Amino acid sequence: MSIRNLDALFAPATIALVGASNRPGSVGAVLARNLLEAGFAGPILTVNPHERAIRSTLNYHSIAELPLAPDLAIIATPAESVPGLIRELGERGCRAAVVISAGFGEGARPEGIGVCQHSCHIK
Repeated sequence: MSIRNLDALFAPATIALVGASNRPGSVGAVLARNLLEAGFAGPILTVNPHERAIRSTLNYHSIAELPLAPDLAIIATPAESVPGLIRELGERGCRAAVVISAGFGEGARPEGIGVCQHSCHIK
């Protein structure tokens, strides 16, 4: 097992928030507020195809529009969009991602797979 990308996860220089939102109470809005107000020293790049700005910060409509590759991406989108976003981020050079989503089959589990109390899939 390699630890070469853990610096991108735990000490990123640039963060992209995919699924950022201005909609009050949404996961994307809460994450944007927390990230933008936390005092992170590097760029925080928000991505939402429908917004011009997120919390007065220039927003990008797609990963392809990002001016630089983020070290860390935080993805807050529906589950069906996650694999494609991970692929796009990897192609851009992003080295780590955190996914905050639902719809990965939490209700239906194949035989032999359980879900821990923290929603971690375990065998």
